[in-house]
Amino acid sequence: MAIVFGAAGEHAARKSVGAFKKIFLTLTAGIATLTLGLGSVWTLLFTENVHWLTALVGTAVFVAGAGWLTRVLERRVDKYETERMSWRMGALGEAEVAAELERLSDQFTVFNNVNTKRGNLDHVVVGPTGLFAIETKNWTGLIAATDEGELSKNGRASTAAHVRKFISRAMLMREQVIALTHSEEFYVRAVMVFPKAHVEAPYGKTGKAHCVRLNRLRDYIEDPKFSAKLTTGQTDQIARALQGVARMDVDFAEAPTAGVTRTPSDPVMTAAAAQTV
Repeated sequence: MAIVFGAAGEHAARKSVGAFKKIFLTLTAGIATLTLGLGSVWTLLFTENVHWLTALVGTAVFVAGAGWLTRVLERRVDKYETERMSWRMGALGEAEVAAELERLSDQFTVFNNVNTKRGNLDHVVVGPTGLFAIETKNWTGLIAATDEGELSKNGRASTAAHVRKFISRAMLMREQVIALTHSEEFYVRAVMVFPKAHVEAPYGKTGKAHCVRLNRLRDYIEDPKFSAKLTTGQTDQIARALQGVARMDVDFAEAPTAGVTRTPSDPVMTAAAAQTV
C-alpha cells in the first residue's frame, strides 16, 4: 500500500460547496428584492389619496420587473447548479483515482490535492519509476485528441485548454521541487486519468500529457519506460520536497492518510518551502 498524504477531492468539494452558496445567496437576494417590490405595490394599492393610474403603473412595473428578475435568477441558478454538479462529479472521480493510487506498493508516495501558484494538482505520485502529476477528468463519452493537442469529447473540441493548463501546473510543481532539492535530475510525467470515459488519444497526440483509463493507471505508473528511474534517495528527497510544497496550503492534510510514513518531515525543507514557493 502506498503512503498517502492529503484528502482526495477536497479542492473540488470546496468548489462544489462554494457553488451551492452562490445558489443560496442568489435566491435570497432575489426573494428579498421581490418582497420589497411587492411591498411597494401593496403600499400604492392600499394607501389613501394615491391616484388609481399611479397604482396601475406601479403594479405593471412590478410585474414586468418580477418577470425579468425571475428569468435572470433562473439562468444564474442553472449556471451555478451546473457548476456545483461538475465539481461534485470531479470530487467523486478524484476519490476513485486516489483509491487506485493507494494500491501502489509502499515504494510510492501519493499526495492528493496539491495547490500550486497556477492552480490545483489532483494527485502527485513519486516512486522508483519517477514523478507523476495526475489530473482526474470524470467525463463520459469518447475522449480523443485534436490537431492542436487538446482534448475532444464525443467529436467536439473542448473550449478550454485543459492539456496546456495542466502541463503548466505540472511544470510549476517541478520548479518548486527543484528549488527545494537543488536538483534537476528528474522528470515530471503529466497524466490525465479518465475513470468513466473511453479514451482514444495515443501518447504524443496531447503533447507532453498522456491520457489513460483508470484501469490502466497503476500499470502506467509502474512501467519504467514512461519516466526516468529514481533511486531511493532521490525518491525520499522529492517526497520531502513535495511535503514542503503541499504544506503551503493551510487546508492540506499533513498526516499520512494511508500506509506507513517512510520519509520523516524535514524542518529544513519546510522552511525552505516557505521562502521559495
